[in-house]
Amino acid sequence: MLERTNLGWPETPFGSVTRPVQKPATWLTGVSLLWGEAGDEPILMGAAAVLLKIHRTQSSPVSAPLMNFGYRVLLPQAMGETTAIVRQLDVLLVQARRKSQVLAWHNGADDLHVLQQLPRAEGEPRYPGVTAIADAWKDRTTRERGTALCVDTSHDLGPAGLISDTAAAHGLEPLKSFAGEQQQASAQEACEALAEERAAAFSPDALAGSVLSSALTTALLGGKHTGRLHWEGPLSIFDALSEAAWEAAPSLLGGVAATRSE
Repeated sequence: MLERTNLGWPETPFGSVTRPVQKPATWLTGVSLLWGEAGDEPILMGAAAVLLKIHRTQSSPVSAPLMNFGYRVLLPQAMGETTAIVRQLDVLLVQARRKSQVLAWHNGADDLHVLQQLPRAEGEPRYPGVTAIADAWKDRTTRERGTALCVDTSHDLGPAGLISDTAAAHGLEPLKSFAGEQQQASAQEACEALAEERAAAFSPDALAGSVLSSALTTALLGGKHTGRLHWEGPLSIFDALSEAAWEAAPSLLGGVAATRSE
């Protein structure tokens, strides 16, 4: 599994008891997944989370040159790593549910359904973060005290459908490389290259750029829907990523990546 992040403590992004100083903050978390398929089996080709600090009650302006956010991207390096990625994702979701004020996901019910249907090793418990958020997703108009408000940026904000279409409708300019159906097609091509061990055709940077751009877009849309973020369109997602997260996909965004392998 490959991890790309700008977080000093990626396993505990919202705070850690080991830190000497902890400042309280209000967080918005955007989540995105990329899927491929091998036979009839869903293959997780990427998972990303973007963390944005927001004001507790007011809307804050955002622009590409001044945007600042934390991110964590998880990618496969070989077939058979879906379970390992989901375990890491679930730990993050457990924390995001309790530490974020807002948790945004585009077409979240679809991803959560697939996550719940994934095979697990005999005796392995259900993923608590996935389970709790899937339950909360059924009624996003109410929430348990002390948990994040769940926002589906497709159905709650609209228009429903592809995230690039929703982005364009709300003054965001998506990455052209992954607009429309190109994002899913690219993920499937990467899945097939990974399955066939065609290293030259497998690009972690393309996967990282794709899933991270969706997570950032989702976070921004979630912020707009909840009245916590606003911008003057068109706001370029490419420009925002190039300014704040070029290390995640250097061949796509420029620079040299900070990469950790596990």
